[in-house]
Amino acid sequence: MQHSGGYKTKQREVILNYMIEHQNSHVTVNHISDYLTGQGTPVGVTTIYRHLDKLLEQGLVRKFTVDASTCACFQYAAHNEDCHQHFHLKCDTCGKLIHLECTHLDELIQHICSEHGFELDPFRTVLYGKCRDCLQNINIKEQTT
Repeated sequence: MQHSGGYKTKQREVILNYMIEHQNSHVTVNHISDYLTGQGTPVGVTTIYRHLDKLLEQGLVRKFTVDASTCACFQYAAHNEDCHQHFHLKCDTCGKLIHLECTHLDELIQHICSEHGFELDPFRTVLYGKCRDCLQNINIKEQTT
């Protein structure tokens, strides 16, 4: 029989493995919980948050807070040190969160700072709109009507 410390280590390992397997996605605590429940190893949401907080402290995952009405997203980040130094795009239709690597934004950041006296926080900068897939779906629907 494992003592409670061993069990928590197993939970951490399962959560970390999930994050590694989904490292190209932004996942929520509910995604992790649903997956673990589906695997027959349910873990409480509070426990998942606790383990994610520890992984955040260790620099193994990053946390993205989009807005007050949306759950925080997490992403495995051990091998992607620059992940947080850019803007993100959030699709209003499907909810997808996209990393935006674009050097043109450097000019915008500089302009806003020098001309408007405002420094943007790249850790919390999200632009809202529609992703390419959702725009294509809208265009297809419009063409068939």
